[in-house]
Amino acid sequence: MSDYDNGPRIDFALFKNKFAKTDKHPKETGKIEITREFLKALVAVAKTGVLPEIKAAAWDNVSKNGLAYKSIRLEITTPEPVSETPEPEEVATASSSDDMPW
Repeated sequence: MSDYDNGPRIDFALFKNKFAKTDKHPKETGKIEITREFLKALVAVAKTGVLPEIKAAAWDNVSKNGLAYKSIRLEITTPEPVSETPEPEEVATASSSDDMPW
């Protein structure tokens, strides 16, 4: 599997929580809009019997207004296909004096 996947992904941002008054409040907040394409891909993976996994990546950015925020990308990890290994074929061994295969 390559490091770059063209599958569905979601990009969103986390900004400093202006309403946080105590350490118990979240430091950053944001909103994620789940696209139909992303949801369908997530369900398709789940239907295969594999537990879906979502990979997250984050970048620190600054807006045009000078506001610091984190840009985050979510991607569904593609499960590796399970390949069944073929059983080794039996090799008949015959003595050099035998002409019969049995």
